[in-house]
Formats: sequence, C-alpha cells, structure tokens
Amino acid sequence: EAFGTSTEVMTTLFALAAAHGSLLEAATRTSPVLRQVAQRLLWRRTALENGARFFCELDREIEVAPSGGAKGMGLFAKVDLAEGSVIGRYTGVEMGEDEFDASPSTGLYAMRTNGVVIDGEDPDRSNYCRFIN
Repeated sequence: EAFGTSTEVMTTLFALAAAHGSLLEAATRTSPVLRQVAQRLLWRRTALENGARFFCELDREIEVAPSGGAKGMGLFAKVDLAEGSVIGRYTGVEMGEDEFDASPSTGLYAMRTNGVVIDGEDPDRSNYCRFIN
C-alpha cells in the first residue's frame, strides 16, 4: 500500500491537509491522481476516528495463494483475525456502470457500489483485495 500504516505519518498528513485545505481542494479538482490520494486519506482518517485498525498486513496476516484446482488465486488468512479487522480497501479503475458495461473487462474483479464500478482487473491499478472470494 502506497501510504503505509504509520499513525504518525497519517497524523502529519491530516494536519497538513487541514492546514492547506483549500489548496488540497483545488488540487483535487484538477488532478485525478491527487483526488484518489485525498479520497484514500479521508477514508483512512474516518477509519481511524471510528476506531478501526489499519489494513491487515500482506504476507504477515494474510496471503495471496492458489485456491486449488482451476480456480486461480485467493486471499487467505495466515492467522486468526479479530472480528472487525479491516482486510483492505478494494482498489481499481473507477467508472460508471454504462462505461464498465461497454469496457473490455471480463468483470471477474469488478465490484459495483453506489452506481460506480471499481474494476480491479488490472493488477497494476488494483491490490490484493481483488483476490477476496
């Protein structure tokens, strides 16, 4: 995950965002990348404020491994996870439903939510959550 899990780093980023809120707001209107970064930061801040711990650690608590047979890969717990553990945030290419329906995507890694499709098919633009079955 590009943003790490350090509470100190996140606290610093939140403070910077609050101090430069209008600058951040203007930048996110002009840059899709900054908008995505801001959305991830806001999601993490909300999770922190609601007492959630950050994502499970890949290869320590969870792992991507063969599911067996011809089923491909899956995400598996390596340890017992506490109830309410946050596995991760599903990432991928965000698009409207009509745009997704017209896309060449297989739909194997797509999730529809609130009129938006998050397509995790491209491994370079998604994360391990695409393997949750």
